[in-house]
Amino acid sequence: MNFSDREKQLIRAAFAWGQIAHQEGFELSDLEIEKSVLFRRLLAGRPALTFPPPLRHGFPWYEVIEGRNQFVVNASEPSPDCSIIAPGSRPGDTCILIDGSLWRVAETVKPGQEYIVEWGAYPIQWRLRKHWEVNYEMTRQLHQFRQENPSAEIRLDPGNGPREWGELRIDDQQTVWLSEWHLGRIGLSGWVWVGHLEQPPARAEFTPLFEDDRGPLLLAEGNGECGVAWLRVEQAGEESRFIRLGNTQDYRSLVAEAMGDPESLIQGIEGNMLEVMDCRGLEPLRRLSVPTHLAPLEEFDLGKPTFDLVPENARDR
Repeated sequence: MNFSDREKQLIRAAFAWGQIAHQEGFELSDLEIEKSVLFRRLLAGRPALTFPPPLRHGFPWYEVIEGRNQFVVNASEPSPDCSIIAPGSRPGDTCILIDGSLWRVAETVKPGQEYIVEWGAYPIQWRLRKHWEVNYEMTRQLHQFRQENPSAEIRLDPGNGPREWGELRIDDQQTVWLSEWHLGRIGLSGWVWVGHLEQPPARAEFTPLFEDDRGPLLLAEGNGECGVAWLRVEQAGEESRFIRLGNTQDYRSLVAEAMGDPESLIQGIEGNMLEVMDCRGLEPLRRLSVPTHLAPLEEFDLGKPTFDLVPENARDR
């Protein structure tokens, strides 16, 4: 009896989901199967994340880990009251409720306005910031009401300065502002968390092979004229992300290729798994192995210079 590719995929997805459900203490009931976002994700060919993702309104929120967008969310006042039930938190930690889940507050940038938050076991952070925008329709309605009812006694006057009512504010020019919370990840993108977090390797010494204006583009693991090499594919602040270029590499050839066309180094990547290393400076933070087909190889920005091409017939003579 032969199974179709679809049947094999279904078996793999069911097996993986069953293992995770058992680890998390879920029952393999029809209801759990029907409502499982993870099972649907596995059926679509995407693996589970390294750690459980946050919940948003009761459902796994994969986009906040893997995506690069900012999200509009609802947020509560920070408090240590529920820290005992917040994933990854210790009793007494300040937590904040974001779309129905408790996140740790790592830093209060500005009380009531901006926080740095963390979730569960992920060693990454997000910025939660209150954003104010003018509501033109409400502003128009307010001005129209004042024109039509000049003697009406209302309590929206700002008095000696702007006054806030929850998520609404009226300034001195009688403009109506509404606020919303924006949540966005800080630092490197989260696509690597579909991979497997490797155990910290023995301390290795890394030497820059080639640098551009943003720092080391190629790293050599060890000394000599050939060996293991790592290519920088992403950068955010002080952190950089590198991918391993095969096994043994000739360093001189790599440098020549990086100087000419660094993108060709990505195009030459082979194999089903990609080794990824995140660093702060030359100090490794973590290593992961990621299925190559899930890595956004075509989106990596290697800092390749661009030039304004001028037609020959437009050049100064």
